[in-house]
Amino acid sequence: MQYQTIRPRPSPEDEHEYWLCELTGQHPGRRCAEAAYSAFCRERLPLYSQFASAATGSALAGQHLARAVLEGLAAQWLVALRSASPAAFAWALLTQAITPYRTDSVRTLYRGLRAGEADALLLRHRLGCSVAAGGRVMGMSPDAFELLRRQALANIASVRHMPVADAI
Repeated sequence: MQYQTIRPRPSPEDEHEYWLCELTGQHPGRRCAEAAYSAFCRERLPLYSQFASAATGSALAGQHLARAVLEGLAAQWLVALRSASPAAFAWALLTQAITPYRTDSVRTLYRGLRAGEADALLLRHRLGCSVAAGGRVMGMSPDAFELLRRQALANIASVRHMPVADAI
């Protein structure tokens, strides 16, 4: 004699989710996470490619690095979603991947500033990002982004004695 598993009927709040899972074999949350990942990549790829291209001095290398980072992010997407800021999580992956391929002038900039400050300068002054766009791509508020940018300019001008024009 074979026993059949009897599942309790879901509550009215969970019924939609229950039937979607039964019909598709996937939990709806997984589909939402996949959709969020796809949207995230679509939105970030152009700016990630531009940033990587500016940092490496090569459009081709920049596009390759940006795509590789976003593809690698897929395996860590659920971790990124649980982090304080998925955008900051992804940005850290991008900047880490770019580090070995920076041009000499960009390396000099990063040696003279904190990484976030240098990122803010490149985004705002070399790529022409607005404060809102720069903050969004780095996973921070526009005010935090602007503070980083201003700190970078102050550090270049006063502490490091590097001309601002050389930094950006």
